[in-house]
Amino acid sequence: MAAIVIFILFGFRCGIVSTAPRERGKTSWCSETKPYFAARYDVKTHFPVQNNLASLVLYRLTPGVTLSASTRNMRLSNVRTLISSMAVAAIVVRATSLAPDPPAQIPILANVPISPTPAGPSLADPAALPVFDVRRSHIIDGCFRSETETGAPAIRGPNALISAALKQEWEIVRRLIDAGAAVETADETGLTALMVAAKQGNVEMLRTLLERQARPNFMDFEGRTALHYALAAGKLEAVELLLPLTSNLEAASGSRDLLTLALESGNMRIFAAVLERLPATLQWTSSTRRALEFALNADLKEQVRLLLSKHPAPPTREGGTVPLIAYAIAKDDPAMFRTLLACGSDPNIVIPKPADKEFMSLVKAKYLRMYIEGETGINLLMLAAGLGRTDYVRALLDAGADRNRSTPREKMLPLYFAAWTENWQCVQMLLGGGPEPAQLRVEISLKQQNAMVIKDGVTIFTTKVSTGRQGFTTPPGHYVITDKDRDHRSTIYKCAMPYFMRLNCRDFGMHEGVVQPYPASHGCIRLPSDAAKKLFVEIPVGTVVQIN
Repeated sequence: MAAIVIFILFGFRCGIVSTAPRERGKTSWCSETKPYFAARYDVKTHFPVQNNLASLVLYRLTPGVTLSASTRNMRLSNVRTLISSMAVAAIVVRATSLAPDPPAQIPILANVPISPTPAGPSLADPAALPVFDVRRSHIIDGCFRSETETGAPAIRGPNALISAALKQEWEIVRRLIDAGAAVETADETGLTALMVAAKQGNVEMLRTLLERQARPNFMDFEGRTALHYALAAGKLEAVELLLPLTSNLEAASGSRDLLTLALESGNMRIFAAVLERLPATLQWTSSTRRALEFALNADLKEQVRLLLSKHPAPPTREGGTVPLIAYAIAKDDPAMFRTLLACGSDPNIVIPKPADKEFMSLVKAKYLRMYIEGETGINLLMLAAGLGRTDYVRALLDAGADRNRSTPREKMLPLYFAAWTENWQCVQMLLGGGPEPAQLRVEISLKQQNAMVIKDGVTIFTTKVSTGRQGFTTPPGHYVITDKDRDHRSTIYKCAMPYFMRLNCRDFGMHEGVVQPYPASHGCIRLPSDAAKKLFVEIPVGTVVQIN
C-alpha cells in the first residue's frame, strides 16, 4: 500500500499521471490522453512491478485522472526519478515487513475477590487464558516472562489456576501463585484450588495453599468447604489436616452435614476424626443413628462410646422416644445391651410416657405393661426385673443402677417388679443377696401339708403346716423371703401374725398360726409356734422357698 501511494505521488511529478479530465466516448489507445485501460496497459508494460490491485486502487482513488500518453517520450531524468521513487518504496515496504508485530494481548489470570460468602454468577469470558487447555507450554512460559499483572481482581469463571489444579498440574499452580495469582481464585461454581487439592488428597499442596493464606472456611456456591470435598472423597490425611482449621464443623452442605459425609465415606476413622472435634451437645439425627447402628452391628465400641459421649440424650429409633437400650432389654438383645451399657449408656434411664407402640408390643407381662402405661419413672432396672431378665439386672446393678429408686406415685421399687416374676435370682440380686438353693432352702408340700429345711442337700428340719383352703389356694412356685416382722399384724384380716416371713413382697408368707391337718388358711403357710420361732431366727432373708 505504501508503494502505491509513493508511486502515485511521484507519478504526478513525472507526468505519468495527469489530472486532465477524460473525454467521454474517446476510445483511441493512441490519443494524447488515454482512458484507464490504456493507462493500465502502459503501466504494466513499462512498470512490471505494478499489478491489478495497484491499477484498481489508482483508478478508484483518482476519478477523472488519466495516464498521459507521453510516458513513452518522457525525459530520461523523469525516468530516473521514477525508478528512484520505486526503489524508496521498496525499501519502505521491506522495512515495515521486518518490523516486529505488535505484542499480542496475553489473557491475564484474574483473582477472586476475597469474601466470606460465594460470589454471584459468573460473567467472565469463557476463553480466559485458553492456551492452558491445549497445554502450550511455550506460551505459558511466555506469559510468566511477560510480567503480566496476575493479581488483578477476578470475576468467577474458567481460569488457568483451576484448570491446572483439576489436571493436577500443581507446578503450574505454584508458578501462577508465585506470579501473583490469588490463591482463592474460583471457577463459575466457586471451586478453588484448595478444594481441588482436598478432593485429590494432595496434603503437600494443601499445606502450600494454606501457607499462602488460602482460607479453609471459604465456601463454594453450595456452601461446601475444602473439608467437605475431602470428606466426600474419603481422604483421611486431608481431613485430619483441615479439621482443626475449620471453624464451623456443624455447618451442613445441602441436606448432608459433616458427619453424614464422613459416614458416607465408609471410613470409620474419618467418621471418628470428625466426631471427636464436635461438641458434646449434639442432637440425634438420621445420620448419627445410622452411624450408631453400623457401629453396634460391627461391635465398634470406640465409635459407639464416642457417639454416646457427644449426645446428651440417649439414642432412640427414628421418630421414637424409647431409648435403644430399653428395646434391647425388651426384645432380649444381649449384644446391643452390653455394648450400649459398656459404652456409657445411663443405667438409670427412665422410659418416657407414652412409650412407643412398637416397644409396648414387646412387653408381654400385663402388670408391667399396666405400670409403664399408667406410671411415670419406670427405669431400665424395673423393666429388666419385671421381665425376669436376670443377666440384664445383674449388668445394670454392676453398672451402677440404683435398686432403691422408686416410682413417684406408687413408690414401686425394682424389687417389687421382680417379685411378680417369681424369678428368685432377680429377687435375690435386688435384695442384695441370699443363699443358693443348693446351700439352703425351704420346701413346702401342698399335698402332704409339711415343710422341710434342706441344707447342702440334707434335710435338717421338718414340720407340719397348714396352707390355703379352697378359694384361697397357696400359689405354687419359687419364692424368696424378702422381709421379716416379729410382731406383724395383718392389714387385711386385722389379726396378729407373729414371726411373719413375707414371700416375694407379696400379700402372703409364713407365720405362727393354728395348724390344722388340712388346708385352712387364706393363702399363708401356718406354722406351729416352735417351728415359726426356729425358722424366723435361723432362716435368713433371701432364702428360697419352694412351694410344690
